[in-house]
Amino acid sequence: MQICCKRKDRNRYDTTSHFFPNNSMPSNARIYVGIDAGGSKTELVAAKMQEEELLNLFGPCGNPARVGFKDSADVITDLIVQAVERLQGESIASVCAGVAGAGRPKDQHLLHEGIRSRLKDRIPTSARDVPVRVTHDSLIALEAAFEGESGIMVISGTGTVSLARTNSGEFLRAGGWGYLIGDEGSGYALGADGLRAVAHAFDGGPDTALCDLLAASGDVTSKEDLFEVVYKKKTPLQRFARIVIQGACDGDPVAERIVRKHIALLTEQVCWLADRCSAIRPRITLLGGLANNPFYRKRLSSALLERLSGWECMQPLNRPVIGAWRMANDMTQGEGLAGSEQGTSA
Repeated sequence: MQICCKRKDRNRYDTTSHFFPNNSMPSNARIYVGIDAGGSKTELVAAKMQEEELLNLFGPCGNPARVGFKDSADVITDLIVQAVERLQGESIASVCAGVAGAGRPKDQHLLHEGIRSRLKDRIPTSARDVPVRVTHDSLIALEAAFEGESGIMVISGTGTVSLARTNSGEFLRAGGWGYLIGDEGSGYALGADGLRAVAHAFDGGPDTALCDLLAASGDVTSKEDLFEVVYKKKTPLQRFARIVIQGACDGDPVAERIVRKHIALLTEQVCWLADRCSAIRPRITLLGGLANNPFYRKRLSSALLERLSGWECMQPLNRPVIGAWRMANDMTQGEGLAGSEQGTSA
C-alpha cells in the first residue's frame, strides 16, 4: 500500500520531517488519531490540538463494501502503524475511524476486531491497548461540519442520506436506503434516469440531447451500446450523472426534468427531517461528489432554502477526518466508547 505524508498547508509533501512546528503545545499533551476511510482514499490525521496537525497520511480505498473487510482492516491498520512509527514513540491516546460502507453495528464490530488483531502483531506492546472506535463516515462528517453542534448535513454522491444533530445532541436520519429503494437525488439516480430517457428516445419517445451527449462521450451510440453498457459491462450508472447535469445546463427539457425531479425528492427528504424535531439549528451543509457540482449545488441549495424559510446553507467547518479526530478526543473525555457503534446504512 502506498502512503504519503502531507504537510498541513496541503500544497507540499514532507519527505524529511513528519512534524509541523508547534512550539506552543504542552509537551505532555496527548495525541489523538482520526481516520476517514472512504470510497476513493483513506486519510489519517494525528494531532494534540485541532488547529495543530502533527501528521497527515493517505492510503487507498478503505470501504469494506468495495474492497472487503480484510483489505479495509489492512488499510486502516497500515495507517495506524505508520502513525505510531512516525510519531517517534509519543503516546497515542485514542483512535477513531469513520468508515464508508460500515453502517451496521455488526460490520463495525467485525472491522474493529480485525484492526485490533492486526495491531497486536505490528505495534509495540506499550501501544497495543490504545482504544479504537469504528463508526460510519457520515457521522464523522456531521461532527466535522458543525464541530459537534446542531444542524443538518445532506450527502449527495453515488447515494444520498440526510443527517441531523439536534440541540441536545440526538442524531436523526432520513434516506440512506440504497439504490434499490432510495438514493433520491443521487448520482446513481440521475444516471439511471438519464439512461432510461435515452432508451425511451431510441424507442420513439421524447427526443433528448442526452443521446448526443452520450454519443460524444463515446459510451453509447446505439441501442446495442446502451444494452452492453448497462447489462454486460455493468458500468456504474452514477458515471452518467454528469451527462444529465450537462444536458440540464444546456437547457435540454428532458435532462432538466430529471434534475428537477430528484432535487425535489431530496428536498422533501430534508424537510421531513426538519419537521421531525424543532430543536435543530436552522443550517444545512451539503457534501458529496454530486453536491460539489456548481450547477447541482446551486439548484439544490435554492430548493432547500425555498422550502425551509429562515434556514441557511453553509460550507462545512472542517473536512470529515477532523470529525474523526474530534470523536477520538471525546473518547477520553467520557463522551465516546471504544469499539463499534451504530451509524447509518452502508
